[in-house]
Amino acid sequence: MTSREASQAPLEFGGPLGVAALLILLPATMFHLLLAARSGPARLLALPAYLPGLEELWSPWALLLLFIWLGLQVALYLLPARKASRLWC
Repeated sequence: MTSREASQAPLEFGGPLGVAALLILLPATMFHLLLAARSGPARLLALPAYLPGLEELWSPWALLLLFIWLGLQVALYLLPARKASRLWC
């Protein structure tokens, strides 16, 4: 493949603009779904009556779970999986 063909290859997720839109729209969509589910009638197309405070949306346990998850991911990344798999073969 030449460099010209490589520059015209199809981009995933719509290229840089699509990725930027996903980074903004996915969390916004989840926040709207959270607010809609907690409202009385739970209608998706209606705007929520109020925005909850930060203490209602976030807890110290969520932060602790986030750090535990990140630590687990680092430990799995540093685990010598290739050496362990060769021992079993």
